Amino acid sequence: MPVPEPPPPSVPDVGFTVVRATAQRLDEAMAALLAAGPAAAARFVRQAHLAKVRLDNVWCLADAQGRYRLTAMAIVSTGRTAMVLNTHPRTSSEAQALGLAIAAALKTAKAEADLAQALIEPGRPLDLDAVEAGGLTRLAVLDYLECTLTAAHRAQPDALGLGWEIVPLAQREHLDASDASALTLAARATLIHALEASYRDTLDCPGLAGVRDTTDVVDGHYGLGARRRVWLTAREHDETHGVCLLNVSPENRSAELVYLGVAPYARGRGIARVLLDTGLRECAAQGCISVALAVDERNTFAHRLYAARGFRSTSTRIALVRSLRNTSE
Repeated sequence: MPVPEPPPPSVPDVGFTVVRATAQRLDEAMAALLAAGPAAAARFVRQAHLAKVRLDNVWCLADAQGRYRLTAMAIVSTGRTAMVLNTHPRTSSEAQALGLAIAAALKTAKAEADLAQALIEPGRPLDLDAVEAGGLTRLAVLDYLECTLTAAHRAQPDALGLGWEIVPLAQREHLDASDASALTLAARATLIHALEASYRDTLDCPGLAGVRDTTDVVDGHYGLGARRRVWLTAREHDETHGVCLLNVSPENRSAELVYLGVAPYARGRGIARVLLDTGLRECAAQGCISVALAVDERNTFAHRLYAARGFRSTSTRIALVRSLRNTSE
């Protein structure tokens, strides 16, 4: 007598169906996402529209009456990256079911994105379960640091060795434009070369190396919207070996250090330190009162550098990623 095959793995039955949220019921989907009332949800939707954040890839877990109970969405940004946001599940069963909604959102996002990412608070293990059920894997623990700019940050940075100089990547009108297409081909090629060189043997999220095209990374760092960008390069005899990229937000007089890196050839010479000092000095000159950044907790060298410049930890997040390239799911 033949032995029957075991049944396929089943998702815990929590009485939900995975559905794509309709435009007419977007407020309801956001209410489920935020675990908030209709007024807060409508306000969130309005603010997203004003910020030009697209809310067209939203999936929900609907109950037997068709009401949206939990929500997952993938927000695609410049640089072909999709950020995953979801309702906080209350049980393991909800987390596993929510993973199906996350997977559905990523399936529809992959036409526009090559990489999905999520940032989860360490104290939310069920959120981790949900995004991992959606196919994301842990990349790193990120420490978020912030520094208040003082008179010390306005001091003239140390001089570099003979033949070295710190110069802007491009002309001001190109750096401060609305999108990265304003960068000249030469400036883009210089930055791509410097970024790829700095990724070699990097200590900061090494698992990201090669996951995206570097040209998409450039677009992601640039972002959208006109703003002041302090993008500096460290060059020796016209060869670029390091970059420091700071984006200024004039509205709240703050800046974000989106990337700092040097090629192996330039490491151990104080290049990163002078690049950072020069960038902080320029931000202070622009009226910034604070600078924030995120760094891999394992990057002890970067932590020492930032601590010496007055950066202090404000929070921690677990970063998870999933490549959306060449996937059939």
